[in-house]
Amino acid sequence: MACARDPAYGDGMSTTLFRFARADTWRELAYLLLGGPMAVAAFVVFVTGVTTGLTLAITLVGLPILLATAYADRGLSWLERRRAALVLGEQIAEAYRRPSGPGILSRAKSVAVDPQTWKDAGWMVALSVVGFACWLAAIVLWANTLLAVTLPLYWWALPRDAIDLWDGKHLDAWWEVGVVAALGLVALVAVPWICAALAHGQVRLARTLLSPSGAKQRIDELTRTRAAAVDAQAVELRRIERDLHDGAQARMVAVTMDLGLAREKLDADPGAARSLVESAHAEAATAIAELRELVAGIAPAVLADRGLDAALSSLVASSRIPVSVDVRLPRRVPPSVEVAAYFVVSESLANLQKHSRATRAGVRVHSLDGRLVVEVEDNGSGGADPMRGTGLAGLRDRVAALDGTLTVTSPPGGPTLVRAEIPCAA
Repeated sequence: MACARDPAYGDGMSTTLFRFARADTWRELAYLLLGGPMAVAAFVVFVTGVTTGLTLAITLVGLPILLATAYADRGLSWLERRRAALVLGEQIAEAYRRPSGPGILSRAKSVAVDPQTWKDAGWMVALSVVGFACWLAAIVLWANTLLAVTLPLYWWALPRDAIDLWDGKHLDAWWEVGVVAALGLVALVAVPWICAALAHGQVRLARTLLSPSGAKQRIDELTRTRAAAVDAQAVELRRIERDLHDGAQARMVAVTMDLGLAREKLDADPGAARSLVESAHAEAATAIAELRELVAGIAPAVLADRGLDAALSSLVASSRIPVSVDVRLPRRVPPSVEVAAYFVVSESLANLQKHSRATRAGVRVHSLDGRLVVEVEDNGSGGADPMRGTGLAGLRDRVAALDGTLTVTSPPGGPTLVRAEIPCAA
């Protein structure tokens, strides 16, 4: 399946040329600029603490200094994990071993044998170099870019000999100023991409060193997703209970009462009994319709009978805006994956109809390297954030419970892309 972006959803060329106007560009720049102070702090804490601690290691004073240095590294790592959220959109996970008992010796032992302690130390060393270098590069690149772009303004406003570019060179003609300004405009296109590469490269290194070990992270992730799945199931059961109590159950009680009254009036007042039976029949029909809607909210029957393509086609048929559906699967995927994919599309379409002011949307489903990929894209106003609502957050938990991932790309102004990848192994 071709997954190229529909031109209706955004102009890729304008996004490339004007990346400096995107919010993520300034978040990446903020990440790089904060890296300078972080690099200095990491260098001072690590070098001072380790040097002093090792020097005094033959005395009892060295151990507390090394332990304090390790905890200071953890504090800086805590800040670094949150700084990384500027680029990643979420904090880097953390997991440290707890002391096996009270006392400084127990704490020192747990810190010394914890692999994350050494990964933190490695990151402090790397940050001292990489963070400072990227900070300096970002300042130099943006300062020279802004200087070149605004050169015509202050060349016009200031005396000619007041402006030195390099090696005492002065600009004496407008055409020279124009060349520098043109180079500045080129840099204004290129520099955001360079800084983005620096920021993402640095944050990947941070995630590699600061993330828990694979086994530990996997255990924590399984614990979190299991708890989220249990919570989501509890919420769903409460919703079903509430809908049954307020809807079908109340109507069936009314049906029972009407039929009881009709039985009492059957001989004495057949007309009234007939009217009560008709009322009971109408209530029963409404209760059946509500039960069908409730069952469809759990999982539509067409999904189990005819598969994901037919279920999604039925779902978008009731949408208030045009939605295209493109499902290309060589075979049916496991039922749990089908249900998760269906609800990703259902919740995404419900959100975009409520909030996005979109005029069209597209649903694409295909398989890729043993995973089911679901994409829902619209040309609305953007700004969707899983952290601000329970709908997308609930979808993320539902997908994560199947070892999948859900990402939301929704810059202000749009377009919005919800993408889920779910392993298809049964």
